[in-house]
Amino acid sequence: MTCPTGATSLPWANEIDQGGTPVIRVRFSMRSCKDCPSRDLCTRGAKGRRITLRPQEEHEALQRARARQSTDEWQQRYAHRAGVEGTIAQGVKGFGLRRSRYRGTAKTHLQHLLIAAAMNLTRLDAWLTGTPLAPTRTSHFAALRPAA
Repeated sequence: MTCPTGATSLPWANEIDQGGTPVIRVRFSMRSCKDCPSRDLCTRGAKGRRITLRPQEEHEALQRARARQSTDEWQQRYAHRAGVEGTIAQGVKGFGLRRSRYRGTAKTHLQHLLIAAAMNLTRLDAWLTGTPLAPTRTSHFAALRPAA
């Protein structure tokens, strides 16, 4: 591989990343990258001398998936999932949905039904009183902004 300034890479290495996916790591010598003015064109890494590539089939599949995600149809379908994810998060955080208090599928099923009823009552109460279910989070940086 050749960088924009003409430096060539060291031998490539086939590795496994943290998620267990096979990747190709391309490294450049420290001498080539240390004070290079064009380093931002090559990589976003802090050390700036290593580039990670996916196998071609996986890279092409990822590009196709990203292209599909930019369509309006996909956005509308994903909006439904976002609502379901919010419901699951509420059940897990507020009602302990991931833990079964009982042994056996019949009692666990009853627990899930009771949790669903409790979630519906909580949402009904929030709707009747005008209480928002989940306040929008404020980033730590935005919290430093002085009040207007």
